[in-house]
Amino acid sequence: MNRAIARRHGPNRRSTAPVADRTTFAITLGAITGVLLAMAVAAPPLAAQTAPVETASLADGPFASMRMLLEKTFLKVDVLTLDVRFGSDAAGRIRALAEGREYAHPLADSIANVAAHATDAYARLRFERNVGLDQFLDGIRDNLERALAAGYIDRAAFDEISGGLPGWYAFLADRGIHEGDEMFYRIRGDELRVVYVATDGTTLLDRTDPGAHRRLAVLGSYYAPGSDFRESLIRSLFP
Repeated sequence: MNRAIARRHGPNRRSTAPVADRTTFAITLGAITGVLLAMAVAAPPLAAQTAPVETASLADGPFASMRMLLEKTFLKVDVLTLDVRFGSDAAGRIRALAEGREYAHPLADSIANVAAHATDAYARLRFERNVGLDQFLDGIRDNLERALAAGYIDRAAFDEISGGLPGWYAFLADRGIHEGDEMFYRIRGDELRVVYVATDGTTLLDRTDPGAHRRLAVLGSYYAPGSDFRESLIRSLFP
């Protein structure tokens, strides 16, 4: 796996640090919109267990994975780490586009299009600080709008997902998100599996849902123009 870590500071700085700090934090959380967006109904927490996610079909090599560490503007606090891996089809197409070349915006557009439409993919997200549920949900909706604007999902999918967020994340209502929590996402065809593991190893969520719009909401939120993750993930492919 390519272990290069790309770092990027959030856009839209304002004249007063506290306001910009809050705004960037919400946007940062919005980059996670791919995580549990696609659930059709709420699911209760499960008993303690590991977070098994099948990865046998994923490709290896420098063009099969992307990785980044996202930092909070001004204070440069580590917010989360994201690893994304792809199956052989998407990895081969990314290699054909990127191998022997340098990062450039037109090239990044092509790579993002391949990554966002992958049907064999995996993502692991680790939180590097505590997060409140309200901040988390506000941020999800921000990046969901980016996926909508980019055409990865339609208005009906946006309304379904946005309206269902409070119920879908009810298991975090009192607890919130803790530093060290992890989420695992596995896409196979139009099926999405999501596993949420607490820092103590307890599995708080493990469910699988069908639907192409769920897959596209996940990956589209990472790779849509304006996403907090898009540029840094793609840059991690290059030396």
